[in-house]
Parts: sequence; C-alpha cells; structure tokens
Amino acid sequence: MNRILYAADCLDVFNDPDKLPDASVDLIYLDPPFNSSSRYSLPLKIRGRSLKPVEAFVDAWRWSAGDDVRLRALEQNRQTRPLASVIMFALQVERSSSLAAYLLNMATRLHAMKRVLKETGSVYLHCDPTASHYLKLLLDGIFGPENFRNEIVWGYRTGGLSKKRFPRKHDVLLCYGISSATKHNPLTERICYDKPFFTTEQDEAGRHFADVYVRDVWDDIKAVINVSNERLGYPTQKPLALLERVIQASTDEGDLVLDPFCGCGTTLHAAEKQGRKWIGIDISKFSTGLVRRRVIDNFRYLNRDDIFIHGTPESVAEARALAQEDKFEFEKWVCGALEASGMYKNPGDKGADGGVDGVVELPVIRQSGSKFISETEYVIIQVKGGQVAPDAVKALSETVRRLGAIAGILVCFADQMSTVENQRSQDLWSDAYKQYPVIQGFSIEDLISGERPNLPPTWGLRHGGKTSALDLP
Repeated sequence: MNRILYAADCLDVFNDPDKLPDASVDLIYLDPPFNSSSRYSLPLKIRGRSLKPVEAFVDAWRWSAGDDVRLRALEQNRQTRPLASVIMFALQVERSSSLAAYLLNMATRLHAMKRVLKETGSVYLHCDPTASHYLKLLLDGIFGPENFRNEIVWGYRTGGLSKKRFPRKHDVLLCYGISSATKHNPLTERICYDKPFFTTEQDEAGRHFADVYVRDVWDDIKAVINVSNERLGYPTQKPLALLERVIQASTDEGDLVLDPFCGCGTTLHAAEKQGRKWIGIDISKFSTGLVRRRVIDNFRYLNRDDIFIHGTPESVAEARALAQEDKFEFEKWVCGALEASGMYKNPGDKGADGGVDGVVELPVIRQSGSKFISETEYVIIQVKGGQVAPDAVKALSETVRRLGAIAGILVCFADQMSTVENQRSQDLWSDAYKQYPVIQGFSIEDLISGERPNLPPTWGLRHGGKTSALDLP
C-alpha cells in the first residue's frame, strides 16, 4: 500500500479492512477541524482580480437526532463507554451542543483508527486549546493513559492581537502509542548557548552552539503565512518542517504514514520526501486532485499514474450518476482532477458563476532573445454535466477575454463535444514551442481514461506566480 488517496469520509475507510488491514499503519497524523466555528475557503485570484473562493470546509457543529442514537451506541459498548461519558459531560457544561457534536464526530473516528495501527505505531492528533483537553480524555479512553507519550506545544508568531488576553499563538499535538513498543527516534536541534532555548539557522561569529535533544516545545518552526514560499492557499495549512519532524521521530524509511484529514497534502509531501509510504484521506473530491498535483510538482520521478485515487468516478456511468445526483460535487471532482488552483464560487450558492468553475495556473515558457522566460498564465475551466448550449461555448470566449486568461476549457461528456467544436473560437495562442487553441473542449471520457487537455507540458507545475528566466536547452 503506497501513494493512495481516498475521497471519502475517513470513518468509512477505517471501517473497511480491505482498504486498511489490521495493524498495517506505522504513523497516523491527523489535523482535523478544531471546532473553531469558522468557515474556511480557498482564496482565488486571477490577474490581480479577487474571485469568490471555494469553501473548503465548515468547522461548525450541531447536535442532531442521529447523534442521540450514536451516543447511546457508544454508551452501550463497554469499550467506548468512557468516550460517551466525556461527550455527555460536554453536553452538561456547554450551553450549546456544538462541542458535544464535535467530540462525538471525533470519538467515532479516533476509536475506529486504533484497529489499523501497528504495535510499534504512533498517533499524533493536531489540535488547539479550544478542545485539546476533551480530546486528550477521548484518547485516554481509546489508547489508555499509560500509552500517552507527549503533549507537544507548537508555538509560532503570526499576526493578530488581543487586549483582553495573551495572544493565542500555539497549537497542541497529542501523541499516543498503542503499546510499550511504540517507536521513537530521538531528534536533536542546534541551540545557541548565548540565547538559551532559541535555535539558529546558521552559526554566528562569537556565539557558542550545542546540539541538544528536541524538547516537547517546538518554537523553531514557522507557521505558513501569506508570504511563505510553500503556501498553497489552503486554509489551516501546516508547515512541511513540522510534519517532517513528526515523521522522523516516529517512523523509519519504508514505514507507512496515514493522514485521514489530508487537506492539501503536507503530511504526504513530507512522507514522500522522507522515503515513507503514505495514504491520504479527505472527504473533498477537490482535495485529492490538489494533493496529486502537489506531490507530482515536488517529485519529478512521479507521474499521475503513480498516485491512486479512490472515491471519484472511475467510469462514464459513475460520472453521469454523480452529475445527476449532485452537479456541484461533479464540478469539484472535475476541477480537482484537472488540478485547478481553486474554484470561482462556493458550489451550491445561488447566482451565476460568471462562466468560471475553476482556474488552472499555467507556467508558460516563452523565448526572449537567448533566454527562456516562464510567466504564470491562467486557464478557465467550465464544467457541463448535461447538455451544452451553443451560447455557453461562445460565452466562454468572452469570459476568457474579460478575466485576462490565456485559454478556456469546456469539460463535458463526449456526446456534447460536437457542439463545442462547432461553436468554439478558432483563435490560437503560443508558447516557445507550439500553438494551442484559446478555447477547447475536453471530454469526461478522456478525463477518466487519463488523457490531458491540449496544454503545454508545464501544466501542473507551480511557479508561485513569479516570472523567472530559465536556461533551457
């Protein structure tokens, strides 16, 4: 098992031994919602123009009638009765029931993941002080307090101040094993004797340094902010260095790392970099495409066929069924599969989308004298799960022009492609090597079979929106 992505609820994957056999995973790192009562979105810009972002997830919880049934099931099971006690306590102390709903959601998933962990394995639960004390009680009830390893404090400096309290600038990683055989590799860090407890990236003249064991307070790893080089725009993105440290401490090369809330794929990126196997799960069909794009961008020895995605349509019939059942999930799947940077609006919101379902960043290489220059351009994606009207094809040309994009792709089923071909603009654009259509159709059938749109080979590469000179042969 390696390089697998599931577009699914992680609970369903945990409960399927065919997907995750017993005692098969060496490390589980999870960065789930924090019960922050926030709505997180993917920001999106094109040519300096801010577009309405796609909603990534809603971190707000409500108690439902079905939750009463699930809570009783926990209470009636001797193994999960302690978890039910924590949730019932939360129901008593909080006026609203959002905390209890969140804890119930987490309890069922934390309990289910224990089955897949090896005797030498570890679990790192990333959270913040909003509910970390409750989550620790749940973990005690599942893994046993004797298997608690660390409460790691990750401190960081970001914007935001408060006159009513000290600024809240730390997260918590709760680390548990499953037995006394839990694997741990001691790590060291370099500190400056003249400034105790502060690390430095390079030696300074006249200073004294020493290598010491890494403590349970990690204040040397910077958070991902707007100007960070590794920033992808995904909400709550964690720094690569943080996950590298977790993986180095609790696994060896060739071990299997699992992230059941993988988001934009930082854990999987770190695992691949450290020579570990990995599996990622995310409920968003859009995220799986984002993760695959990130991994391929950073490890050029991999291609799309090396990363296996499950939970998205694998046949034309399944694609048609998704389009009829939920056209917005259909749009998200297509945009993710085409490795779009984001989507124009929250799927499901009322109102027109301006002719844009997704946007692809495209580094375009052009020749300037003896140099090759890479400039970031944008390609508009429009998705149609049903009939394609002639006016829709013509309107895409106007959308491309209005937003200053370089091209537009209309994605539809093959039986609608004749309309696209008959109505599309015949204009072309070029890079240093070839010409491409400004407007093109791309069929769902080709998408499923692994074909690519007619775009330069730089499609899928990220240049961070920068312009750079490249010395190419």
